[in-house]
Amino acid sequence: MPKAITDVAIIGGGPVGLTAANLLGHLGIDCTLFERNETTSFHPRGHVVNTRTMEILRSVGLEEAVNAAALPPERHAGIGFVTSLAGHLIGVIETRVDPEWSRIEQSQSPALKRSCPQDRFEPVLREHANRYNSASVNFGYAITQMSPDDEGVDLHWQTADGATGKTRARYVLAADGPRSDARHAVGIGMQGRSIGQQIGIYFHADLWELVKDRPYLLNWIYNATTSGVLISLDGRYRWTYNFGYREDQSREDFTEERCLELLRAVIGTPEIDIEIKNIMPWRMQARIADQMSSGRVFLAGDAAHPLPPTGGQGMNTGIADVQNLAWKLKLVLSGNAPESLLGSYSTERRPVADFNVEQSARNAQAMARKGLSGMLANDSDLLANIEGPAGAENRAKLAEGIPEQRAHFDYAGQTFGYFYDSDLITTDGTPAPEIEVVTYTPTGRPGHRAPHLPIRYQGRDLSLLDLFTLDSFTVLLGPDADAWRGAADGLGDDALPRVRVFSVGSGQEIDTDTAAWCALYGVSPKGAVLVRPDGHVAWRSVGQGAEADLKAAFSRASGQIAALTTDTKARTHAVS
Repeated sequence: MPKAITDVAIIGGGPVGLTAANLLGHLGIDCTLFERNETTSFHPRGHVVNTRTMEILRSVGLEEAVNAAALPPERHAGIGFVTSLAGHLIGVIETRVDPEWSRIEQSQSPALKRSCPQDRFEPVLREHANRYNSASVNFGYAITQMSPDDEGVDLHWQTADGATGKTRARYVLAADGPRSDARHAVGIGMQGRSIGQQIGIYFHADLWELVKDRPYLLNWIYNATTSGVLISLDGRYRWTYNFGYREDQSREDFTEERCLELLRAVIGTPEIDIEIKNIMPWRMQARIADQMSSGRVFLAGDAAHPLPPTGGQGMNTGIADVQNLAWKLKLVLSGNAPESLLGSYSTERRPVADFNVEQSARNAQAMARKGLSGMLANDSDLLANIEGPAGAENRAKLAEGIPEQRAHFDYAGQTFGYFYDSDLITTDGTPAPEIEVVTYTPTGRPGHRAPHLPIRYQGRDLSLLDLFTLDSFTVLLGPDADAWRGAADGLGDDALPRVRVFSVGSGQEIDTDTAAWCALYGVSPKGAVLVRPDGHVAWRSVGQGAEADLKAAFSRASGQIAALTTDTKARTHAVS
């Protein structure tokens, strides 16, 4: 049974809501999750777990379990463009089979981007969340009414068998999908557009002989019968096929018999047995909420920003949302920060979500412009003449546009390069770097994700990112930064957030190459860096400075400064 009183109620038990339960549970926050469905997702749906999300999961001990449930890395080697699995290969965007690409990927993070289908991902998150005594995870409980006031929020719930009850929460984190009842309840509007109508078919078939030498995560299909994207879920037996349909068609047109015909055209050979497990109509949207919070109610994931799947940013953006909010809730609930700290959530996250929505839409449109989109309308005349010797010219025409699509599938700059610009960040006067979708340039500039660096700590080989924990701020001191030590050691006490202090450099407590550390973080050996619990840099000093500067930056980053604004109007920054 759900708790009658809880600090944080989570509405929605998808990847975002379940991640929130794990983060809040890890922090010891009393939280109660409500999911109207009785089980986790049956349809695989989303599958991309980007590297930043894997870092967040790593921080709460979930990386290994997700890796075990994910598509093996060797079957996640690129993106294929084909007439059918048995037909012509039109082109490839290589990723992990390219040694240089692989080297760059491993230099950016201790974690790896994975493909873990939602029907495998959610059970991992749910099982782990159930381990926390402070987290109550309740499936089969629908929220029927939500009544916020100045002190909290009353949530009325009902089960499938008609049982009812009420839970009182201090705060609500709503991750209840694009049609969010919670969003409607607090009167937050949403802007954007619907891009098209799609069907997703989840099926089983042994396709090993057709894919063993083409270990691609995605195969984009182009032929006279169908065009769409085939997603490999386990590298052999489990698959989803997603495609768009015309406005003069309806979802009822796609019976199981019709879907079998399409799948045979996707595979390209009639003798393979196919078992359709589920047919799911869906709509591609590019929308964003007018604001991501109202009073004590915070929106995350699709409730705040339903994204097109072109780029795999949907649940990843939502998981970064709840990471941003979790540590702030911890400080406020523990009395270590004023409630005004929570106003920074929408300020920081909405610009990131806005960019991800638009970039995902750009990806879809870029594919369509080159005749490559299986999710939107395609050139039917071209596809009617694409197979066999007579189709060579049309295949060549499609192949020309494939190299331009890398931003759709390979986007380290988008994953790591965004930054926060809020009252919590103490700027150092350096200009914001130009952020590219594909290319990531590490930087320790305030507001940005603190860069990964291999380290040796307490006899273990780790990443510098492993030092950053959701329950504490971290001060990194250069090997010659003794002048900062007194100020750093004096930051935390019982009335303030926890602070951990480390010396970084060759032969230091955090043993790593001094020159590499200084270059990545933009400091000298006398410099210092303050990192927030979510791993974003809050302040840095290139060299020795006044102790008061670090103390003021910490007060700002932890919401102690009285002038901290609660304005939820998002600050914008240029991203290209």
